[in-house]
Amino acid sequence: MQLESDVLAIPGEESTWTVQVMNTGTIVDRFELDILGEAKGWITAEPSEVNVFPDQSVEVRLVFTPPRSAEIAAGEVTFGLRVMSHEDIEGSVVEEYAVTVGSFTDYGVTLVPATKRGKLSGRFNAVVDNRGNAPLKAHLYASDPDAKVEFAFKHEEVEVAYGKGVVVPLKVKPTARKWRGTDSQFPFQVLVVDEDDEDEEQTADGVLVQAAIVSDALAKFALAVFAAVMALFALWYFVLKPSVESEARKQVAVATGQDPAAAGGGGAGGAGTGGGGAGANGGAGAGGGTGGGEAAGGAGGSDKSRYPALNGSGTGDGNGGDGAGGSDSSLQAVDFRIQTEVRTSDEFVTTRFTVPRDQTYYISDILFENAAGDTGVMRLQRGESVLRQLSLDTFRDRDDHFVEPIEFGPGEEVILSVRCQAPGGQTTSTAESCTPAAYFSGRTVLSAN
Repeated sequence: MQLESDVLAIPGEESTWTVQVMNTGTIVDRFELDILGEAKGWITAEPSEVNVFPDQSVEVRLVFTPPRSAEIAAGEVTFGLRVMSHEDIEGSVVEEYAVTVGSFTDYGVTLVPATKRGKLSGRFNAVVDNRGNAPLKAHLYASDPDAKVEFAFKHEEVEVAYGKGVVVPLKVKPTARKWRGTDSQFPFQVLVVDEDDEDEEQTADGVLVQAAIVSDALAKFALAVFAAVMALFALWYFVLKPSVESEARKQVAVATGQDPAAAGGGGAGGAGTGGGGAGANGGAGAGGGTGGGEAAGGAGGSDKSRYPALNGSGTGDGNGGDGAGGSDSSLQAVDFRIQTEVRTSDEFVTTRFTVPRDQTYYISDILFENAAGDTGVMRLQRGESVLRQLSLDTFRDRDDHFVEPIEFGPGEEVILSVRCQAPGGQTTSTAESCTPAAYFSGRTVLSAN
């Protein structure tokens, strides 16, 4: 057996060549023909059975129909043609031949993602797929119609094996930055050109969406924060700071034994000749006469509105300075602390402190303590009257100051009521009781005997 000529099979097309089958025996024989090897699926023998007389030959066609697929590589493919004799089994033969599969080009390119949003640049992936049956060498290009973006491929030349694909990173960057405003869109195109056939090219379209570096939402947030800061500054400078300074002056006056209401200065006596006198808190003074001389009028009495239990009075005359005052009570500093220990309960449990019967307490500062991080509710009471109610899980230490002190009269009870929900509930403590406390500081008025 022999092929009529060299064989070239074109993928996707049908080619036909002939072979001669000769009977070298002495009797008429019937032969069956079939194909062996990887090309068995796309090579057939027609007819598949022939009868041949002795010393005669018969022509058989081989039909080649390779599919247009990357599964069959371009190049030489070897196959076997088996001829089996019905009369002489040992006379059966297998002849080996080679067929050349032609190459074809089929490739494409896609962008992943097709649209990308970014402030300074966008990163894409150009995916080149080789659907042909031969290696592909290609060049990559990119362009935009308005020339407003720049392109940078990681590789501008690629070689792709048949039936495979490669991913080429691509960075797309606008030539100008966008600080404020709405998004801008920049359409562009990626082009892949076959090195062996520059007329063969494939394209993919993409869009870069450029976002503003400073978004409208961020700008509005920054303006809102600035406005809030300015509002806090104004609140401090025009409201809180004067109040704090006034309270500080009063506290200094109390600490030094002066009358808080007169901390800013006493009444000035009139000018005149002769003797002059000055009256202080609890004292008396007088001055008078004509001519050159000065006398300062005394500060009459204590601040009855701030400390009503402090009974004092006084008068002052600016024309010569008369002052008189007297009191049977005195002002002293006082402080005390109430410590509680309450087990978990749905009821309030009270801890009491009783004001001495000959004194009146004016509490100006309270430090509420929750060192263990308990959760629950704590109340400050004057007897059965609730003055403050605090949630324990909102603080560890809370320092309250009062411009007008809280008054507790002789014999009245200062009470801390606690409803314990979870001892140490803000921590990992295993305590069995809630232990909040309060420290009280202020002044006391002592009644004279």
